[in-house]
Amino acid sequence: MSEKARNPFEPFFEEVRQIVRDEIQRSVHDNGTEERLLTAEEASQLLSISPDWLYRHARKLPFARKLGPKILRFSYQGIIKWLATRTLH
Repeated sequence: MSEKARNPFEPFFEEVRQIVRDEIQRSVHDNGTEERLLTAEEASQLLSISPDWLYRHARKLPFARKLGPKILRFSYQGIIKWLATRTLH
């Protein structure tokens, strides 16, 4: 029995593998200039604080972006720059 007859999903799996390879290459070669907006949950994990704290202090945070009446996102690049300016006590 040939390999193709035993695994009819192999073309599909190979296509998925190629998509994953392409995404990995794109992320490795990304120069970091693309802006990425994070949800409160993602940003809170990055900053090790609660999402509630982010919502309460969003007006004071330079990396918070209000996209609509009830849509708040946080700039990944802004968080990285903000963290670089912070000092540990």
